[in-house]
Amino acid sequence: MIPSNEQVSMNEQEQKLRDEILKDAKRKAERALTRAKRDADKACKQAETAQASEREQALARAGERAATQSRAVLATVAQEIRRRRLLAREEIIERCLDEALTVAESLPAEEYRRSLGELLAEALAALGPGEATIRVRPADLDLLSPPCLTTLGIEPAGLTVVADATIVGGVVAKSHDGRRQFDNTYATRRKRLRERLRTLLAGEIDF
Repeated sequence: MIPSNEQVSMNEQEQKLRDEILKDAKRKAERALTRAKRDADKACKQAETAQASEREQALARAGERAATQSRAVLATVAQEIRRRRLLAREEIIERCLDEALTVAESLPAEEYRRSLGELLAEALAALGPGEATIRVRPADLDLLSPPCLTTLGIEPAGLTVVADATIVGGVVAKSHDGRRQFDNTYATRRKRLRERLRTLLAGEIDF
């Protein structure tokens, strides 16, 4: 049976419609695919950006921790340096004081007597005028007898010299009314000298 012209025309129209539908579907599919790719690329870039940001933040936190640790280490080192310098300073001071004491204890008898007289004169000058009691170690009692005081240039009148076993060297002068006293013993002079040496070394050396 031969199709009529109307049937051919309808078939052509149907085919044309199907083709247009397929083309439209294909275009939509392509657009959808393009959008999907674009969205995927965008998502990947966002993920990469987020990862990069996280890495930067992690590096920043690590840098802060390293800086904090570095400051702590430097502070500890500075404290240790200062501690060792202070110990070294104290060792120097004690060595100087020990050497000075050794020299004082090893003086010949006559030089030691003059040294004792100088300590007494210094104590009396600090005490001021008036009667006073002078305390010395028992071994030095005879060195400050009235005749010895006179030879040392010290007026013995008004001075009472007594032995004190607690004194290991030097003198302690005290007014008779007990209101004034000047300790010029080796032990006290050592303390005063230690402070002067600390001040001197602190000025000469950066501790």
